Amino acid sequence: MSKIKKKVVAIVGPTASGKTAFGVRLAKEFNGEIISADSRQVYRGLDLGTGKDLGEYDGVPYHLIDIADPEEKMTLFDYLPLARAAIADVLSRGKLPIIVGGTGLYVQGIVEGFELQVAERQSVGVAEYSRQELDGKTVKELNDILDKIDPDKNLKVDRKNAHRLIRAIEMAQEGLTPVKIKPDFEVLQIGIDLPRNLLHEKIDKRVDARFAEGMLEEVQVLIDRGVSTDWLIGLGLEYRIMTEFLQKIAKLSNCEIAELPKNNSATMKQYNNEFLEVSQDLKFKSHQFARRQMTWFRRFPEINWLSEYDQIKRFVKIFITH
Repeated sequence: MSKIKKKVVAIVGPTASGKTAFGVRLAKEFNGEIISADSRQVYRGLDLGTGKDLGEYDGVPYHLIDIADPEEKMTLFDYLPLARAAIADVLSRGKLPIIVGGTGLYVQGIVEGFELQVAERQSVGVAEYSRQELDGKTVKELNDILDKIDPDKNLKVDRKNAHRLIRAIEMAQEGLTPVKIKPDFEVLQIGIDLPRNLLHEKIDKRVDARFAEGMLEEVQVLIDRGVSTDWLIGLGLEYRIMTEFLQKIAKLSNCEIAELPKNNSATMKQYNNEFLEVSQDLKFKSHQFARRQMTWFRRFPEINWLSEYDQIKRFVKIFITH
């Protein structure tokens, strides 16, 4: 008798495309649990800016959200063993693991079985750098260092993110090399495909909603708790834009960020012109980010691009019953 194949479903796509809502509906329909594939939702306290939307889960169990403190190291290769353990746990209980997220490298790492192995060190003719030395480098300088240490570009990393570049350099200096080990489960990948104008409209509405719900205050609270502004800026998008906005307002007010009032509506009203400018900037940058996400995901022909739940449901039903 043939062994029953382990099945996993992945719902991917750009920001604000409705991945979580689709994932939750599938989980209810097919006795599933959600496994987040979002590089920022792992952090506690980063809620509105990362779009956790935990209220949407409506009782559906989820994994790999709120598992690390801000500034705690959490790279792709820290995440992957946790994701594999979560998948194994869900499967062991006879339930369907449903990966949901827009961090393409995390999804790719799960699907293709990325792992780190210690390779024999080779002299690459460059000095080793301490974390303190790397913290003082620009993004361009970090890219140049990584290119010298890893000329074959084995380490996949966001080349615009200083924090991830630093960790990649550290891994390369430790002689760690990524390899692919085929996982023991099959994955059905479904991408949420929305018309661009509709996606931009959804992004803009979500930005407005997040401001109304207290996104500025969320960032202020994180800073008050001692989270580094450099780390928040390094997260990119919402947290970079919000932190830089608060720095600007604090400078205009001749005070520290901690001294600003914890009232989003008051801040927005007092600095109306600046707020409108930052709101539009966040919307525009989010549109750009969504395009980059789609460019990443379109590289993979195995992703099935769908937009309606009934279509997605049919694909999943066929996949798990054959």
